[in-house]
Amino acid sequence: MQTIPFTKNWFLQMMIFMYVGIWIWLAVEPYSRYDWVLENLLIWAALIGLVSTYKFFSFTNLSYAWIALFLVLHTIGAHYSYNENWVDVWLKFIFHSQRDNYDRLVHFSFGLLLAYPIREAMSAWTRLTSKWLYVITCVIVLAMGAFYELIEMWVALLVAPEIGILFLGTQGDPWDTHHDMELALYGAVMAMVVTAVWRKLRASR
Repeated sequence: MQTIPFTKNWFLQMMIFMYVGIWIWLAVEPYSRYDWVLENLLIWAALIGLVSTYKFFSFTNLSYAWIALFLVLHTIGAHYSYNENWVDVWLKFIFHSQRDNYDRLVHFSFGLLLAYPIREAMSAWTRLTSKWLYVITCVIVLAMGAFYELIEMWVALLVAPEIGILFLGTQGDPWDTHHDMELALYGAVMAMVVTAVWRKLRASR
């Protein structure tokens, strides 16, 4: 946790300025305006939560950078409705696959990029030991990934049943939901392993 006032935190201000510019750019002519609005609900909820709680709890700038990077990836996905984009073309070439895999990349990035901020929050809010923080962080990422899949289902059924297939993006894969949660967990585990090694190296200096 950091105590830098927002007015003096130029790095955070710069990240916000850059993200807003990217968001405005990608808000122009999305693949599906209706799906774009639904996908952006997550972004708006996250930003409202971060802004409204800044005075009570603020992450380090490193955590804000990871959060911002994930939001950028999700914003790109929202623009294309997680359909084929330039990243998908590259992934298809690399993995020789016909599936649009950008959504899988974002689910993996959810665990990889947000595990550190979650651990940072848990470190400040709980009395868990360092080892348990790594475990609980991975559990929270898995739980959040599962809850997001439920949110997608509820939105598809209640809000926009006419674009349910587009919004869910399963692409005919019966295991799509399981793979999404699996990749988020793998990303979190990788992030926690890197964090543990990094902290151990810093402590040994």
